[in-house]
Amino acid sequence: MIEQKYPWLKSAVDQYSNSQFPSCLLIDGEAGLGKHLLASYFAKKLLCLSVDKPCNNCNSCNYFEAGSHPDYCFLTSADSSSSLLAPSGTKKDSLTSKKIDGIRALNDFISFSNSVSKSRVGIIFEAHLMNKSSQNALLKTLEELPLNKFILLVSNKRRNFLPTIYSRSTHLSIQNPSSDQIDSWLLNQGYIESSSLNFAPDSTPLAIEQFITNDHVTHYQDLTIKLNSYCQGEVDTFAMIKHYKELDITLEEKIDSLILFLKTNLGILMGFYKPNSMMGILDHKALSTQDISELLEDLTDYKVALNKVATLNEQIGLSHFLFKLQALCK
Repeated sequence: MIEQKYPWLKSAVDQYSNSQFPSCLLIDGEAGLGKHLLASYFAKKLLCLSVDKPCNNCNSCNYFEAGSHPDYCFLTSADSSSSLLAPSGTKKDSLTSKKIDGIRALNDFISFSNSVSKSRVGIIFEAHLMNKSSQNALLKTLEELPLNKFILLVSNKRRNFLPTIYSRSTHLSIQNPSSDQIDSWLLNQGYIESSSLNFAPDSTPLAIEQFITNDHVTHYQDLTIKLNSYCQGEVDTFAMIKHYKELDITLEEKIDSLILFLKTNLGILMGFYKPNSMMGILDHKALSTQDISELLEDLTDYKVALNKVATLNEQIGLSHFLFKLQALCK
């Protein structure tokens, strides 16, 4: 059962175990909480020919597991189920959650009659990537969803949709488990040498698992310690830039690391996070929360510009923000 493997999802599963399921359910939360798995579980439950939960034996469950259920469709930011392709008459690469063609195809699919199950279900994964036109196209269907037709939206961002989307949806927010819960889960998965303390605050369980399986456990620690040493004047800017150059990550990920470092320090300063031995800069410098917030805003603006102009010079950008970080710590 999904709630046994991912115990932080138990309350969500229990909430809809016997009660009437909403016609549109919006599931949001940080990446790495298993929201995709939860939405798929709900879809299978709604389509199952049994009553309370997926039986895994009926024709509906077998079709679902085979990826060929005629009453189920999905969209992601890069893909869609084959059930959307033929009826839409649209090219495959246009059927995504990011494009209005994908939303229109899902709308049409939902309007068709059921084939195997009593219900028909569509999931929009990465729904936070829908633009306003796509959201408005979806609204037309949400306003008049027939009985036993269901749409599930899965989002990695909170409060990201038009108010009218929220007014026509039931909102289910998945919260990050506590450090103790994550540590217990990691131990149950067999990761006996790993702890949530080895990763950034608010890291999600599945994100941590991915770091472990990709052998990236020390990346966060190494970079945090290096940035902390830089702020204390133990590492110069040239050495810091050289360290970044040797990392096999994108410029956006490098900027994200600076944002995470500052957010963690700000969180500790404001009492949101526990003190961290890797953040020794706070023991030696009286950092200003306002200065940190302003630099975070600058970094966020730079990320937006980076997404618009991918050819921005990496060394100039990193040098600029490293010097700003250094000045903040003096």
